Amino acid sequence: MNDLALGLIALIVAAVPVSLGVLLLADGAGLDGEGRTRRRIRIALAVLAVPALAWTGIAAWGWAGAAHLEPLCQAFATPEYRATTPVQPGDILLDAVPTASPPPPWTRAFGAQLITDPASPAAAAAPLELEVRRLTHHQSFWFKVEMDRFRLLQRQWGSVLAEGDEIWITAGRARYHCGIVSGRHTVRADRSPWPGGDGVAKFVEQGRQPAPAVDTPMTPATLRP
Repeated sequence: MNDLALGLIALIVAAVPVSLGVLLLADGAGLDGEGRTRRRIRIALAVLAVPALAWTGIAAWGWAGAAHLEPLCQAFATPEYRATTPVQPGDILLDAVPTASPPPPWTRAFGAQLITDPASPAAAAAPLELEVRRLTHHQSFWFKVEMDRFRLLQRQWGSVLAEGDEIWITAGRARYHCGIVSGRHTVRADRSPWPGGDGVAKFVEQGRQPAPAVDTPMTPATLRP
């Protein structure tokens, strides 16, 4: 759906309830027919409806953003775990771009296990690495969709043990997100602040465990010797 079509849909959604409200007020006040006073009152009601139309339009913009993000939540919000054997606990080196100073709040859930300074003496010996990247999935006039991508790596082999995303959408003044912390459904950002909590730490802990076995359906191809 292109930007113009989406804008027209949002305008219609915003205009319908406001127009109905103005008509109900006019009908309730007995403003049918002609007359200078009645015309002035109808004009005043129309002017007063403009702020309501703007507010409803902004709200519809945000609701459209949440609806736009929902399919991406179902596609990307479930982490992927790839470990085949248990991984021994050890220090984890944080490799985050862009670098945040101070480190994001979710790092507190790791305690001293997460090394945020790559120049520290313990960084070279850390067996695991938590790679974090901020990516722009797509952007239009109405929406901007970004992803915080997390990858747990074994540094010795460079193998990926786990991969997961926290997905964001900005729609006007509204921001929604979903992912490895907030779950598979959209959550308004002001009701679920990010990036706090222990969701990333739980993701890393699960990434150290062997991935669940996937049942392979019995077909002629799988039964062939």
